[in-house]
This record gives sequence, C-alpha cells and structure tokens, in this order.
Amino acid sequence: MAYRFATDKEDYSDLASGQVLVSAPGQPAFPVRLASEIFQRARALLGNPAAVSLYDPCCGSGYHLAVLGFLHREALASLAASDIDPTAAKLATRNLSLLTPEGLNQRRQAIAADWQAFGKASHQAALASADRLMARLAEAPALSTHIFVADATQPGQIAARLAHPIDMVLSDLPYGQLSAWRGEQKNQQPIWHLLEQLRPVLHEQSVVALATTKGKVVAHEKFGRYGRFRHGKRLITFLKPLSD
Repeated sequence: MAYRFATDKEDYSDLASGQVLVSAPGQPAFPVRLASEIFQRARALLGNPAAVSLYDPCCGSGYHLAVLGFLHREALASLAASDIDPTAAKLATRNLSLLTPEGLNQRRQAIAADWQAFGKASHQAALASADRLMARLAEAPALSTHIFVADATQPGQIAARLAHPIDMVLSDLPYGQLSAWRGEQKNQQPIWHLLEQLRPVLHEQSVVALATTKGKVVAHEKFGRYGRFRHGKRLITFLKPLSD
C-alpha cells in the first residue's frame, strides 16, 4: 500500500500509546500514520470539507481518535465515541480529555509526580511529550467530544445518543485476537448489523471507513463501496450510504 496523504515519515513518538496517551491490556493501539492516512482519504471522499464530525462506534481506548484530534484538529468539528465495554469507554474519556488544556495539564501533573517519585527516563520523556502536545493545543480551536456506552449492533443504541448526522465513521473493528465482538450479534454478521445501525445517523455524503482483517465481509445493501486498501494484516474499506 502506498501512502497518498501521510507521505512524510514524521516522528510520532509524542503520540505513542503509554507515553502521554493512556493504554490498557486488551486495548490495541492503532498505527498513527495509518490512522492519519485513512482519515485523509475519507475526508477526500467527502470533498474535503472545512471540518467534519467524526464517530467511532467501537472506540476501545479512543486512542486513534485522540491521535486524530492532535494531528488534524483544524479539520474536525466534533468527535464522538462509543463502546460496548464501560471500562473501555472510561479509558476513551481519559484519552479524549487530553485534547483539552485542562485534561492534558492534569495528565502532565500525574507524569510529573511519577518523575519525582521514581526518576525514570521514560517519565522525563513523557513530560517533554506532554509539553509539545500542549503547544499544539495552544494553537488549536476547541473541539467538542461525546463518549458513551452502547452496543453498536443493537437497534437504536447509536441513534439515541447522537443528536446530529455524522460526516465520517472511522473504526478499527474487533479482530478476535486482542479484541473481540461482544453483545447479541457477535456471532451473527456483526459488521452488517453495525452498518444497519449506522445508516440512520449518516447523511447521503457520509463516509464510513472500517479496518478489519483480510477475509472479513464488509458489505450491506444500504451502502456502496468506494474503495479499499491493504496494510499488513489489515483491510481498510470505504463505504457511502446509498440513497433511499
């Protein structure tokens, strides 16, 4: 796969999982450059609007949403995230709070306390990363976030919590290795049911970008496929809702 948008090999160490952004066992971190590439390809399919509302229905730790919030703040109008696991949703709340000066400063104070207590080089490096991320926030507009618990394959659970149509859905779907589908539809075409529940919260030009393992069927009769590409073991598929 050739990168079309994230063509520069930037230093993403400040955004590494566990550095400033928090992580937990069973919550895999999505590759930063790949997340940026997917977002920019999806935005191009939207016609490169000034700012988009972005939603992840299987957010896990919210890691890649937070990454996109730092990298592409000027192209985002709002971030929404949900997960069936309340613990994951709490972790996502922590990570997305880092997109505010208050949340990032609180995290920096916690890192500073660890540095004072243990004096590890990793803590010192994390402090430097927090300072650089804070500088990014100083130049960025405020960004609204909304995190909630929901089974995204069940009728009405997404639509009940999202008040406006979403421009873009970007999600790294469960693979069955570090993460797995849960809920009533876990063994009954969960991707189809996810797309079924997404349709009511999308408008006609919305773009859905889903990362899966190769061989997974990403299809629904209410959606048309607008491209896909492979990156290692991942297959990224882009879809748009069809007119009723």
